[in-house]
Amino acid sequence: METLLAVLIVEDSESDAQLIVRLLKKAGYQVAYEQVETAEQTRAALKKQTWDIVISDYNLPQFDGRAALEILKEEQPDIPFIVVSGMIGEESAVAMMKAGAHDYLIKGNLTRLAPAVKRELEQAGIRQERKQAEQALRESEEKYRTLVEQASDGIFITNSEGRYLDVNSAGCALSGYTREEILQLTMQQVTIFSMSAPLQLKELQQGETIISEREMIRKDGSLICVEISAKQLPDGNLQGIVRDITGRKQADDQLRQLSSAVEHSPSAIMITDVDGKIEYVNPKFTAVNGYALEEARGKNPRILKSAQTPPEVYIELWQTILAGKEWRGEFLNRKKNGELYWEFASISAITDSNGNITHFVSVNEDITARKESEEKIKRLNAGLEQLAMTDYLTNLYNRRYFMQRGAEEFKRAKRNNQFVSLLMLDIDEFKKVNDTHGHQAGDMALQQVAAALKFSVRESDILGRMGGEEFAVFLPDTSLHEAFILAQRIQQVMAKTSFEMPGALLTITASIGVSAITDQMSGIDDLIRTADEALYQAKRSGRNCVIKYKKNSNEMFDMSNE
Repeated sequence: METLLAVLIVEDSESDAQLIVRLLKKAGYQVAYEQVETAEQTRAALKKQTWDIVISDYNLPQFDGRAALEILKEEQPDIPFIVVSGMIGEESAVAMMKAGAHDYLIKGNLTRLAPAVKRELEQAGIRQERKQAEQALRESEEKYRTLVEQASDGIFITNSEGRYLDVNSAGCALSGYTREEILQLTMQQVTIFSMSAPLQLKELQQGETIISEREMIRKDGSLICVEISAKQLPDGNLQGIVRDITGRKQADDQLRQLSSAVEHSPSAIMITDVDGKIEYVNPKFTAVNGYALEEARGKNPRILKSAQTPPEVYIELWQTILAGKEWRGEFLNRKKNGELYWEFASISAITDSNGNITHFVSVNEDITARKESEEKIKRLNAGLEQLAMTDYLTNLYNRRYFMQRGAEEFKRAKRNNQFVSLLMLDIDEFKKVNDTHGHQAGDMALQQVAAALKFSVRESDILGRMGGEEFAVFLPDTSLHEAFILAQRIQQVMAKTSFEMPGALLTITASIGVSAITDQMSGIDDLIRTADEALYQAKRSGRNCVIKYKKNSNEMFDMSNE
């Protein structure tokens, strides 16, 4: 079943608007839309009805996406806003996201349009549910605010000798005693005083309010940390407003531990405000890139940019952290001294109790050594892979890899009903070259053939040394006639080329067999077999010639170029 979708499209191009509608319909939406292109039209459309989503171009002749977003915030602030533009820089994209846009897409690549709309509609629903829940919570808090405030802290009244005269319910809960039990005690039995922190009765009698932190002994014997705000009442009695700060003290201890851990962390840590200005860096940060806290504070992290990290990385980063999620990735950064280094970063938002982003924290690890090791391994693997697929002497594909590539190309040609041909080439009287001139001459002869083949074929053709003095050329999209002409050209190039040996000028020739794909062939082996047969016929015909295999003609082998 199609999903109803009301879309307001801020766009001056009718064709672009229709493309957006088509993509949304293709994704399963029943689209009701209105196209506007001025501020007046936008405001009127938002006043007229409630929309599910707004999709806006960034630049319009009389208008722009930023202005459309501001109007949306005034009229229907909870509606998702997606920017679809032809060109938008990183800074503009980040500015739009900070201003409240939920996503942006490039017009030339709208594959993410439907998923982005689906995601933002879901997020809008979540935001609406959260808003309703927050509103309900606020109403509940307002209803009980007075009662909660009155009972939040313990209130104790004592006489000048310290005997309790009164206590509220919060004070009873704090101490663990009932009101009747409290009234039988003195504050010296409940609160710990010491020589270094006395009661300061004189100051209280002089009208001062004394705020101190002490330990309270609860009825069960446990100790809690409390903050006491004490003053003398007009009747001479003393009032103490007591707050349990055990959790805060523990949090302070944890904060000190955390601060120490951050200061001594083996990772570089940076904290920025919501605008991206650096507020804190730890010593490891300074050790890695050379910027001390005094130098970095107030700056933007772009001081580390090397201009070699793709802009898309930063766009994805901002999208992720502005959504309240953690971004993890790599940068190629630049140190203060100009040296480049690789860094793995984990960046996330810090929010307040209301969920508003207040800061960003980045935990970074210098991975330069690891990246260099990975690059070395990659180069080594590439070298090993090259060795595994090529013949060491001629640098052509070896038989195993040639057969693998040939099999793939054969299947493709069969599937697409295309021509494929194959040349099998054998150096004439190669044994005589080795016996007469030595193996060095034989190696040079093999290299001479490889050079002639490379010179004669296309980049798309596949060359291989099949073993000994035998070579193969796989020719995609090539008919038997075209392959035959190429084989003749290779034969002529070789016959006309000589190379010097100590005491001799050596010329080599080759016999070549040519075959092409037929409906009866099932694989590369059939193509090689028929080309081999043509090659052997060329050998029997006196060598230094080209023979093509023609199964469906009156004669199996043909030396003509027709």
